[in-house]
Amino acid sequence: MNERAAETKDSFRDLDGAGRWRREPFRIFFPLGVVLAWTGIGHWLFYAIGLTASYSCQLHGLVQVEAFLMAFAVGFLFTALPRRTQGPPPSSLEMTGAAIALILTAALLVAGRWVVAQAAYVSLFALLLQFALRRLVRRSAGRRPPAAFVLIPIGALHGLLGAALIASAPALHIRPWTLRLGPLFIQQGVFLCFTVGAGGLILPLMSGAPPPADLGSSPRESAKALGYAGVGFAFLATFVLEAAGWSRSAPLLRGFVDALGIGMAGAWRPPGTPGLHRRFACASVWMMPIGLAASGLFPDYRVAALHILFIGGFGLLAFSVATHVSLGHLGLERLASGRPPAVAALGVCFGLALAARVAADASHTYFDHLGWAAACWILGSAVWLGFLGPRLLRR
Repeated sequence: MNERAAETKDSFRDLDGAGRWRREPFRIFFPLGVVLAWTGIGHWLFYAIGLTASYSCQLHGLVQVEAFLMAFAVGFLFTALPRRTQGPPPSSLEMTGAAIALILTAALLVAGRWVVAQAAYVSLFALLLQFALRRLVRRSAGRRPPAAFVLIPIGALHGLLGAALIASAPALHIRPWTLRLGPLFIQQGVFLCFTVGAGGLILPLMSGAPPPADLGSSPRESAKALGYAGVGFAFLATFVLEAAGWSRSAPLLRGFVDALGIGMAGAWRPPGTPGLHRRFACASVWMMPIGLAASGLFPDYRVAALHILFIGGFGLLAFSVATHVSLGHLGLERLASGRPPAVAALGVCFGLALAARVAADASHTYFDHLGWAAACWILGSAVWLGFLGPRLLRR
């Protein structure tokens, strides 16, 4: 018993002695994620105003999920897991490795080096998995993650499978349906799992409810873990069905599964604490099944409908959670319960971006709409970064 207590005391001493960047990794990865997002979003703005002569839908989509959203996920997991398990913060090597992998992934995608970019993306998952495992198997781990976190490794599985399919396509000349499957796994699968998995921890906290119980702490929590695992593998099955030609029923089924998952995570509970970013988070989680269902109901406007998922769902939720984490850790709880103008501007700009992108497919000025959508998205994220960035980067 004394030995265990000494080990726990040592881990807290390590945490106290670590630099602020290691103790609060979100300070680096949230701003980095915004800058990487501008790379993927700016692609459409530059094309619309004539600064570039070509465009790539795949470049835009992969940069957003493999760089922007992954940077926010790394910042959240690097911060939340050590605090939940009372383990050590990420090492300087882990911090540096994650940042390099994110930047390399985006740079290689822009350069058209698809295969090498997927290798950098896979290396980021390898780093995250070893980071999590080392803290979960420690004898001094104070707590375990909630049941919903079983979706995090399932999300990583989606990413690894998708990266393998995208990287192997040029060399193996595999069948056309498998070419559709890789982007589905990465662009939707990873963050459908991550949002439900992380939502099982962050949504109750944002709504003012007690934190969720530990995985395996009771038969009920074990049953919930099995339910969440079922959600993750059901996602995977719907991607296989869609790639095989079930282009209408598979997204509808996926939307139903996602609604079930976020309901299990607590999205049905309205925020019990004031705060504009909490309202945005509550709205964004329901945008995800709505966007998926719309893409199945209106297949001619599939890509436009999916941007309800991407902009109103993944994007707005990432910034809402980042706002919650940042204000809480920076000692700005008073602002967290109010309506900071920068957060309101973010919501307005993202709403305009979503409207412009959804309307683009029904307009005669498609690329102009994409340019306006990109400009609104960049403006909203720039206002948010201007508000929190100096506080995040302050020593």
